[in-house]
Amino acid sequence: MTRWPSHPPDCPGWEYEDHPEKKTILPLRVAEVLRDLVARQLDTRQVALDTRGVHEHCFLQLTPASCIYYAGHYRGEAYRCLLHYQVGVPSDPRVGSPPQSVAFLMSELAMILGSGFASLDANSSLAPKDRLRYLIVLCARVFELFLRIHRFANGNGHAARFLLWSALGRYDHWPPNWPVEPPPPRGPYYAAITAYRNGNRDALESYILATLT
Repeated sequence: MTRWPSHPPDCPGWEYEDHPEKKTILPLRVAEVLRDLVARQLDTRQVALDTRGVHEHCFLQLTPASCIYYAGHYRGEAYRCLLHYQVGVPSDPRVGSPPQSVAFLMSELAMILGSGFASLDANSSLAPKDRLRYLIVLCARVFELFLRIHRFANGNGHAARFLLWSALGRYDHWPPNWPVEPPPPRGPYYAAITAYRNGNRDALESYILATLT
């Protein structure tokens, strides 16, 4: 990820893919979270609204030794190497909100998701097909927004996929074809996200719906 000049020059960047234990630690930690979600040992609503806990659980052992707070904390939080940690994705300049905006944007995202849950919970008379459609529309919206904000220094894709597991699973729609680690096949996955940002909402909504079958 790109680091801007305001970021202290002695702060390490973070690329967990380069950690020698990544292939051992990350799949195990992801499996533990998914197991606990499905068993309802984790509150699906709480995880969907705030993924910091599961992010920390999965990535704590994969951070730079001097910056273990990269796991479980947002960019812009009051940690020396996160306060001004900016990120960018060369293929899509829309990704990567300024660090000073992350906390506010995440509170907005939580309000959108929480309101969506409240609407679903209050309308128990909806036909199952209609309830699922509403849920898919909600999930696609917050998933894309989560990724565009890019709240963490790294590991945002995993956290976003946990969010969807939690939101869908809250209503007993566990997605058998929505892997967290390793990520879904890059081509169709990225294409659906980009299409959504470009105004084609159906691409990502259909992609998410297909993970349930």
